[in-house]
Amino acid sequence: MFNKLITRRSYNYRILINTCPSNRESLAFTYKAYINGNYLLSYGVLIPNYGISSALAVLRRILLNIPISKDLVENMNYYIWYNGVKLSSSSSVKKYIRMVKRVGDVILSSPYSDKGPNKEVNEDSTGFLTVKHCSGIRQKLVHIFAIADGVSSLQRGDYASSFAVKSFMLKVSSLIVNNLNLDLKETIMDMHDELLNSLRGSNMNTGTTFTGGVITYMGEVPRVTIAHIGDTRAYRIMGGKVEKLTRDHSLGGHAITQALGYIVNNVDIVTATLERDSYLVLTTDGVTDVLTDEHIGYITYSNRYPTNISVGLVHTARTYGSTDDASALTIWYV
Repeated sequence: MFNKLITRRSYNYRILINTCPSNRESLAFTYKAYINGNYLLSYGVLIPNYGISSALAVLRRILLNIPISKDLVENMNYYIWYNGVKLSSSSSVKKYIRMVKRVGDVILSSPYSDKGPNKEVNEDSTGFLTVKHCSGIRQKLVHIFAIADGVSSLQRGDYASSFAVKSFMLKVSSLIVNNLNLDLKETIMDMHDELLNSLRGSNMNTGTTFTGGVITYMGEVPRVTIAHIGDTRAYRIMGGKVEKLTRDHSLGGHAITQALGYIVNNVDIVTATLERDSYLVLTTDGVTDVLTDEHIGYITYSNRYPTNISVGLVHTARTYGSTDDASALTIWYV
């Protein structure tokens, strides 16, 4: 049985197929993100000789966008495409992954972000990580997604949003691969404390909105679980209807009442399922301040493919006068 991991090259979609090595533990991944406006793409398969922890350490480096040292991969077979650079222990490892044309019953995604015209830095971050863990006859496939908008009225909103997206993906992937209990509310509160402590003593206050979650499978049906703080949004677009899954934590539609790393009173947890040919669309307020739910539904169905949808949402927001950082992440259950 083939499980499918999604990546994108240029404007042509490709699917990264990973077959589990016989009697070997392995970790395959695809990671796409816009972190403060910088586009990142990495994918590959890691086959460690001595436990999965070394593979998770490599994935951690990739998510944090730092170099992978030779000693970290010396005890594993691997094939990695890391932001345009190919790393491989041997050409034979590539047989466990291959790129093919898009087929049905998969999940495709595409993030996009654009800095506000009057902003010095892009304080938005968004990303999508797919992980497949093979261990003996057991196979586990999970999709992890997140979007965050650093609070401009505080300091270092860019740092806060990038911290939130990367930390969420690191924590969730580690818990799932290690077969530990995943409590999204507890995970978010851990991130909140860590972000608070990271700037302690610096005389700076920071914070970010955050909407993120996981897609797992109940049989053949994708199940979505979302954790949410602030006024970033998640929409389910299915059967011709647009449903806002999250509620804004704000006063009068502008001043947010809580932010990760600043004040968290409650973490909203939302669950939903996806049907074939349905979408999950996440946005920052640089999009939703000027586009209605009807706009978002129209742009989604008229563009169909995730890259075109995410770009279309951001560019349309600019046309309608948005001057804030604007970001969108589109996830399509084909």
